[in-house]
Amino acid sequence: MVRQSHVLIAVAVCAVAAAGEDTWPPAKYANVLAEEPRSELDGEIRNLIRDYETRIAKLKQDDPMVQMNIPRLRDNILLLYMEYNKDKSRYRSDHFDAKECIDYLRGDMKFFLEDSLEKGKDPFSWLQARWSGKAYWIEGLDIMGRYDCVVAKDYDPAKKWPVIFSFQDSPDLPQLRTVPYFLIRNIQKGYPKGFVELECKVRSLFKDAAWDFNIDPFRIYATGFSFGGHTDLVEAWRHPHWFAAIAPVCNDLRGGEAPLVKHILNTPTYLLHGTGDSFFQTGKQIYEWMKEAGANVKWETYPGGHDPKVPFYENIKMLTDFFDQYTLDPYPKMVHHVIEHKRYSRAFWVDAKLVQDAGNLQAVFDVKVKDGNLIEIAVTDDIAELDFYLTDKLVDMTKPLAVVIGDKELYRGPAQGKVTVKIRDGQDYWRGAQTLLWEEIADIRKTAKP
Repeated sequence: MVRQSHVLIAVAVCAVAAAGEDTWPPAKYANVLAEEPRSELDGEIRNLIRDYETRIAKLKQDDPMVQMNIPRLRDNILLLYMEYNKDKSRYRSDHFDAKECIDYLRGDMKFFLEDSLEKGKDPFSWLQARWSGKAYWIEGLDIMGRYDCVVAKDYDPAKKWPVIFSFQDSPDLPQLRTVPYFLIRNIQKGYPKGFVELECKVRSLFKDAAWDFNIDPFRIYATGFSFGGHTDLVEAWRHPHWFAAIAPVCNDLRGGEAPLVKHILNTPTYLLHGTGDSFFQTGKQIYEWMKEAGANVKWETYPGGHDPKVPFYENIKMLTDFFDQYTLDPYPKMVHHVIEHKRYSRAFWVDAKLVQDAGNLQAVFDVKVKDGNLIEIAVTDDIAELDFYLTDKLVDMTKPLAVVIGDKELYRGPAQGKVTVKIRDGQDYWRGAQTLLWEEIADIRKTAKP
């Protein structure tokens, strides 16, 4: 989620100006600690809140360094307020439980509060190349989560930094410290029990990380070993605007959904396998499907079996040399997308309305911007409408726009911020807001400090 405390603190500042009173903690939680704890862990949470609040109050409130970091400290405290006296059984076996998340939160507070601010040290002056355990709130799941964040060597918050995100296993820390990349990893226990929940974690943790670190929304890359590489591929066809490039290592994708890799046309892909990998043949088939479809795909092998030893533990530059070639284009003039469910209806600046609210689909659209303010589309029978979110990076917004499908003109009129073209009749159904991760990160970085 976008950290709630930043929004709440902004509201509090306005209230202070208007009423001359302190509004921290937020009104919603002002009296929550008056309720007796329902579990031993809730008792620990209440004690932590009281301890942190007391210690923050003792900091030099007029010190600019302290002022800059208090919102970060209160973000963590807000997580404790939000978790207090909630049913702890809502955490599934593939989630880190509340205690495990709070352990990460305590470590983060130790670094920022005890080891840094209470000693008069700027935490960002000695954060480079350090492992940092972070806790956050997962939008859509109403639980806490945690992740590992390894800060880039020579990190300077004045400039944007690329991020490697790993779904399973990850590059070794000594290897990572040789390249100027952040690493985010370790977001769940074992294999995910559902991809929707996994996607909630990914979106929420990146927005959380963006409040703390100046990550580049256009240079986020994904890797992962075995099922992690499998996940790279799935998320690339579901969310082609998430990652600038992916590098699945010994991916185990196979079975009925594997041919969907043919739709990964907007995400450069580097397929890596050990020569003795048990998934070598299925991996090679994935490469052939992608190559035949015209994807930007590279295949490479290394000595070994079903293990990530070479790219993760011996030569991380296999990954970063590939990643260095690519930056996400948020407004590509060719967008190809497959939609399995309405929740995946958007790709970049194009969103689709389906003919019916149904699952297990393979609806496909192709959209191309041509010279002369012309957009050409091709769609399967599952798609009723397309919404185009236009900018001058795509078309000349001062001139009329035409949209065609084959020889049929669907639209001719002004180039507006949103243009909807109807292709055929379809069922009316609820369509949730399909926001873009890069936009949310960019918006956060406009106000995040440092």
